[in-house]
Amino acid sequence: MVGLNDETIISKLKEIKSNLSNTSDWNEGISDTEKLLIEAGFKDIEAGNTKTHNQVMEEIKAAYDI
Repeated sequence: MVGLNDETIISKLKEIKSNLSNTSDWNEGISDTEKLLIEAGFKDIEAGNTKTHNQVMEEIKAAYDI
């Protein structure tokens, strides 16, 4: 987590970590919105709507002329 400065994200990560320690099911510690987003991600994977790390890096390099 070196370089992570966003206090909102840090706070959320700490909350998730705390919830993991307090519950046996991580799913109980996240919001309904987060559950929907995870489910949408699974559907994307099943539909093949994914990219490899190398594909993403090539797109970034092209977009920012790196």
